[in-house]
Amino acid sequence: MATKKKIASIIDFFKKDIDFKSDIERFRTQSLIRFILIGILLLSLFMIKTIIDGTYSSLYVQSVILLILFLSLFLFRLGKHKFVGNFLSLFLILFESSSVFFNYSGDIPMNFMVDEFYLFIAFLVFTPMFASKWLVLVNTLIVIISSIIAFYFKKNAFPPEIVHTAAIGIGVYILSVIIVFIFSYLYTDILYKAISELHKKFKSEEEKNKELLQNAQMIRFQNEEIQIAKEKAEESNRLKSSFLSNMSHEIRTPMNAVLGFTEILKTTELNDKQEGYIKIIETSGKHLLNLINDIIDISKLESNQIKIEESQCHLNFLLNELKDFFILNLIKENKEHVKIKHNNGFNDNQDIIYTDSLRLRQILINLISNAVKFTDKGEIEISYTLNQDSMLLFSVKDSGIGIPKNELNMIFERFRQSDESTEKKYGGTGLGLAIAKACTNLLNGKIWVESVKEKGSTFFFTIPYKPVV
Repeated sequence: MATKKKIASIIDFFKKDIDFKSDIERFRTQSLIRFILIGILLLSLFMIKTIIDGTYSSLYVQSVILLILFLSLFLFRLGKHKFVGNFLSLFLILFESSSVFFNYSGDIPMNFMVDEFYLFIAFLVFTPMFASKWLVLVNTLIVIISSIIAFYFKKNAFPPEIVHTAAIGIGVYILSVIIVFIFSYLYTDILYKAISELHKKFKSEEEKNKELLQNAQMIRFQNEEIQIAKEKAEESNRLKSSFLSNMSHEIRTPMNAVLGFTEILKTTELNDKQEGYIKIIETSGKHLLNLINDIIDISKLESNQIKIEESQCHLNFLLNELKDFFILNLIKENKEHVKIKHNNGFNDNQDIIYTDSLRLRQILINLISNAVKFTDKGEIEISYTLNQDSMLLFSVKDSGIGIPKNELNMIFERFRQSDESTEKKYGGTGLGLAIAKACTNLLNGKIWVESVKEKGSTFFFTIPYKPVV
């Protein structure tokens, strides 16, 4: 149980949030804790090997060093990071220097010096990674002084013929240590600058990533809100269209009855006053029925209740039929001086195509009705041809009041006419062109208008050309 608590305590130690004053301090602290832990691990393995081999002479020294490392770990836990790094650096260099002094022997002097040289070099190079920079100078001086003292007191151990050579070796050794000291100082500056630059770059990238993540989350939330709003709007529009369609059906049924009985009353004997009343009822009823029919059509189109049903359609016959129908309308409206003509794009044996005849008729009726309404004199021309894109191009041209340029796109919107004066003078629901546009879209075509104020308008629309072979 106690062991588990100790392990948990060590884990908590590594999780502790240390407030570093600089990137260099962070690097030194992380290097120090790695150095201590690796040292404890390696020393523990050496001690186990020593016990197994039965060479207990070095066990005391290893135990002292292990105790020092655990003490350093405890001090580190108390927050004394800088002190621990400097203390370990001084302790280890003094310990190694003393071993050089006491173990220096003339039996294998050069091999021993080479081994110690490598050890000192490694230690001097890695000292700045966990200790203060000034300790590199102190450790270098300790190495040099300890080497000189060791040689001075141990030179009698060398054979006379190699004393001079050993002195030269010590000189080279000291010079090498000085060179390593200079290198260590230089590489430390480079290392610290590199660490600072990398940390700044990392911080910058981290901030950018955080900002990108926040922007991505914001965009995702906005898209979700837009999608929800879009779905609500579509549902609201669908419900509204469904409501209008149902209500229009409910109103149209009694309105047909009113118009039917009006026709019956016209066949009875009526005085002039009664005939006037009947005419008002009939005119108002037909106007209301047209309004209801338009609302039903636009509601069905917007709620996707209308499906395209293609069949054979005789274009020349259709245009001729519509021309005759509207000639009668012009007579009823006392516009006999307005002429209607049509130009066939194909011969009678080539004008049969596959399309939805009902929707094509509806588009043409709405456009021609519009032309008849706004044309008091002149002519209305209906025509079709095959354009360069292999699409049938229909046109309805009139010599009516025309449309201002800035209102050409607006007139295809629901319940919109070019201006209020037009609506008051000519009436209408403002749905005819919207229905024509919706039907054109269903047929995979396009609709547009060209117009000059007071000179007339030409409405164009296209549908796919599918000839009957």
